[in-house]
Amino acid sequence: MNQNIKDSAIDVFERFPLAKEVFVTTDEQAFLKEDRARMHDKDFVKVKRSEVMSEEKETEPTKDGKPAKKSAEELIAFASTCELTEELDAILESGEKRATVVAAIAARKEVLTPKKD
Repeated sequence: MNQNIKDSAIDVFERFPLAKEVFVTTDEQAFLKEDRARMHDKDFVKVKRSEVMSEEKETEPTKDGKPAKKSAEELIAFASTCELTEELDAILESGEKRATVVAAIAARKEVLTPKKD
């Protein structure tokens, strides 16, 4: 795997922190879904997060050992730019109940979900 492909993958992982893998084509276009990469170019590389990024603790643990919660502003900002409903669902499944965050996630999911006519 060449350095340009690694750089493209790292860029995607930084923008999409919940993504576990990315598919990079030979012209360095990165996709989160394999079928999208395949439609763009039949020759692509699957890159896992663990292959290109070191595992760093994103949040400092609190006194009781649990990771600190992200602020509502951080989660709302993430929701407004997120491209995958699976990542938004993961936030809700983790027990997120703050009304502003839930509303931002619901609004973004509505934008991302194709409307049935």
